[in-house]
Amino acid sequence: MGLQEVVKLLAVDLDDKLIRSIRELGKKYSVKKIVLFGSRARGDNRSTSDIDLAVYTLPNFTSEGTLLSKLDDLNTLLKIDVIFIAPDNDHHLIEKIEKEGVVLYE
Repeated sequence: MGLQEVVKLLAVDLDDKLIRSIRELGKKYSVKKIVLFGSRARGDNRSTSDIDLAVYTLPNFTSEGTLLSKLDDLNTLLKIDVIFIAPDNDHHLIEKIEKEGVVLYE
């Protein structure tokens, strides 16, 4: 993780324990990358804003349901919205995530 990514991560309005839990799930389920995007990544969120996560997976990833369930079980009252990124996803959306997103796990 480079300096720019660290600076972005420090500005994110999320509890450190929650970020650590998301990272642990990324490692446990062998995903390529988890990126926070949307209002929390841009810094224009409200205290009740949801958490938008883009999960980049390896080919033949089969644990979507389990990972979604584990993310749902995290200790937060905030809604967590997850999209799984695959090569056939909307390229405009991927570009937006890459531009504004904050890498939580890689």
